[in-house]
Amino acid sequence: MVLLKFCWILIVINALTIGGGFVMLPMLQKEFVVTNHWLTNHEFLDAIAIGQLTPGPLTVMNAVIGYKVSGLTGAILAMVSSYLPCIIIVTVVAKYYYDYRESIIVRSGFKGIRPAVIGLLAAVAISLGHTALVDPRTFSIAILSFAVIVFTKIDPSFVIIGAGILGAILL
Repeated sequence: MVLLKFCWILIVINALTIGGGFVMLPMLQKEFVVTNHWLTNHEFLDAIAIGQLTPGPLTVMNAVIGYKVSGLTGAILAMVSSYLPCIIIVTVVAKYYYDYRESIIVRSGFKGIRPAVIGLLAAVAISLGHTALVDPRTFSIAILSFAVIVFTKIDPSFVIIGAGILGAILL
């Protein structure tokens, strides 16, 4: 029953979120950590970090969480549950997008969605920041990583790996 609920949550969140994978993080965190207690905040952060080191970061993150919830079956069903709504929606939207892309309703809808996406990302950053930023050293690593990503053209994957190495040395 847990696996069915887990898959249903992934299907619903993947079907109803607009704005990219990271928009899902606040909802996934609420469902997996707060509501169902399948993970701790720390485990959720670890799953995000593992996903960031791979292609398809949110799918890998969901597979890691699925594995934690229900082993290999959970990991496989997490990936299927992550992609199925997207495949269906993209197939339907692609058929009608060019006919309606200039519609004032469609354009206005996207203008309203953009600020909500930023708000959701800020919410998850603040929520997870309380778990990850536990002392001045972790805060310093976060600020340094942010600065490197914003002010250089270094691939974020290298920043994540570097932050992990720095954390292993300092902490």
